[in-house]
Amino acid sequence: MRKAQDRRLSNALRVALFAILSLLSLLLPGCSSFDAGAGNFNTVVVDAAHGGYDRGARAVSGTPEKMLAIDTAQRLTRILRSKGFHVIETRQSDVFIPLGSRTAVSNRAGGAIFVSIHYNWSPRTAARGIEIYYYGARSRRLASHILRETLRAYPTVNRGVKRNNYYVLRNNRRPAVLCELGFLSNPQDNRYAQNPSYRQHLAERVAAGIIAERKGLGF
Repeated sequence: MRKAQDRRLSNALRVALFAILSLLSLLLPGCSSFDAGAGNFNTVVVDAAHGGYDRGARAVSGTPEKMLAIDTAQRLTRILRSKGFHVIETRQSDVFIPLGSRTAVSNRAGGAIFVSIHYNWSPRTAARGIEIYYYGARSRRLASHILRETLRAYPTVNRGVKRNNYYVLRNNRRPAVLCELGFLSNPQDNRYAQNPSYRQHLAERVAAGIIAERKGLGF
């Protein structure tokens, strides 16, 4: 009888400990022991924004967002694969993929992060710069790593890391970020975005941010 009680107590303690650890994983996103975004991923879901009938942001001149996004995403994919990552692309051609399908790809993947590639637009042509969005606390450091690196790609404005409940972030069970890599409505940012060499450099810097997160580097 006493042994049975001891076993029940032991099981209760294990359940309580698991609950505490689970809570800590949510409250302490900077702690590498619990942060699912810190070194605990081998797969990157690369999401090229828009596609098909959804052209995305219009450029002041040149190619619209949907084509710039997939070009940058494919460059990022090649770089990450060369570094040994398993990469899943949500789209590989000029097709429209519903938001729910994009997050479903990520949610099915184990040991993964989600990186969505976008270019920005504003009615104010003076607006320019790079900003990275996240939703869950464990995604914030990934966003910070990518922002720090992408700001080295070309001279533009640091618009910061921002929390937003975009669908692909809010409905993602993986660490997830949405990267706005410059304003196509701004002549300066658009000039860089339309240049394949700069898109390659942007892809390299996004990859560098992902690698920094993979190493579990802090701020």
